[in-house]
Amino acid sequence: MQTVTAGRVAGLADLAKFTAAVALLAILSDAAVGHALLWENDPYWTYWITKTFLIATVFGLGTAWLGTGVGRGAIVTVVHTVILTVYYWSLSPIGLPSHPEWLDLEHTWLTGVPVHFGVIYLGYLAALWLWRRRGRDPDGPDSVAADAGRALAVAVAIVAVAGVLEALVLGEFQGLTWYVVRILVTVPFTIAWWALAGRDRGAAVAGAITLALVLVTYSHFLGPVGLPDDDLRLLAENPPPATVHFLSYRDEFLVALPITLVVAVVAFLVASAWRAGDRRPLQLRRSAVVGTAIALVVLGALGVMAADKAEPGADRATVTSAGAAVVERGSYYQGNVDPADAELRLTAEDRNPRVTPLPPHDRVDLRASVDHPNGTRYEVRATQPMVDDPKGRFGTWWGVGFERWHHGRSGVGTPALPAVRSEVAVFALGEVRADGEIVATGVPVHVMTMDDEMLELDVGDPGSPVPSLPDGHLRVVWDDHRGGPSHEAENARYALGTAVLLALLALALAGVAAEERE
Repeated sequence: MQTVTAGRVAGLADLAKFTAAVALLAILSDAAVGHALLWENDPYWTYWITKTFLIATVFGLGTAWLGTGVGRGAIVTVVHTVILTVYYWSLSPIGLPSHPEWLDLEHTWLTGVPVHFGVIYLGYLAALWLWRRRGRDPDGPDSVAADAGRALAVAVAIVAVAGVLEALVLGEFQGLTWYVVRILVTVPFTIAWWALAGRDRGAAVAGAITLALVLVTYSHFLGPVGLPDDDLRLLAENPPPATVHFLSYRDEFLVALPITLVVAVVAFLVASAWRAGDRRPLQLRRSAVVGTAIALVVLGALGVMAADKAEPGADRATVTSAGAAVVERGSYYQGNVDPADAELRLTAEDRNPRVTPLPPHDRVDLRASVDHPNGTRYEVRATQPMVDDPKGRFGTWWGVGFERWHHGRSGVGTPALPAVRSEVAVFALGEVRADGEIVATGVPVHVMTMDDEMLELDVGDPGSPVPSLPDGHLRVVWDDHRGGPSHEAENARYALGTAVLLALLALALAGVAAEERE
């Protein structure tokens, strides 16, 4: 029985179902396209849960009061985007409780508003499309057992074929666990999708796109490769090693995602023909064919650009400074400063966008020398990123951060310094030599650039003074520096992610319009 009339939902049961569909598909779109493909970051699992409930609240009330529809959904999405942005700007940092950090201006009001509107509206349109297709593919004479068997066969085929192709292209076997977990994801997804969307050609293509986004999202946030190791635990009580790592952006989105998408489209189309669920001839409008061709060409070109610019380690910065500097004498951030001659060379790579200590780790190569006013020449070398603050006081961006606020009231670093927004900021562990002799190892090292072109090096920690250093620490400040981060990889991700989002929005709008014509 049709329960939507003139955009209205008939009862609370249907409202709850539609709201749940919007919340799940919108958070999937946000995770896959917004945070993984475009921004390549990980706000931590509490963000996803809180935001899912926020989506459900706003869209549940909005749908109850306004009804469903393309225009009504856009209005509710605007309201949701404003509430979300204000919430994370003024009320709560992301990353709670692991690495609480306030979002900056770019990821809230500048890129955050249009991207969050786009991804949430995409989820709404997908839910609306599904909602209007209910009853399109009624159960036929086949038994539930037969349909479940088909779902299992399709899921195994998608995971096995896509996995083997990815392994061949990447030159790396993902591990048996990789295949098992993705089958566990794909089987219930296939059953649910067939039940909700049907098994015609349109449902097959939409299902393949959705499944590809589900799998790449799982891989990006939760699914490292490399399990189990060759030394399986079968009978032995003691556990074997588990050396796993996450794939790079290029491997995930420019290799794995396209392969999974193509394999899933073929598999779902074959399943549609297998069940003979759609015997109608495939009719394509000329405008749809031309639009699809243009979109594929644009996405392909941007993908090639991203493959070149967003290679592993592409988020790199080089910072140097040499010559006149000042060295702090006395207590931390309170002593006098004396002139000194000092040099610093830093190369840093921001390689880990996830909230995890697992590889890949950021990379740091810091070399500094300071001719101290006390007559000693100190040399600092740091190559180990500080994945976490040893005392758990604040986050460290897993070693390297670009365009980051810290110190002051930020909760990162020390409140003894004013808040600083650095193009390049590094937390690392290193060693210190005095006149060529090692005097300290495993020492906290912090480097940050500042908006006024100044550069600062801090060796030591206020909570753990280094006995071999004068006053327990070494703080050096230069008036200027050269270098900074390269934004080519970030720009390539932004361009590709934006194009994918626009293409998916166009596809979703076309799908909803097609359902209205039925």
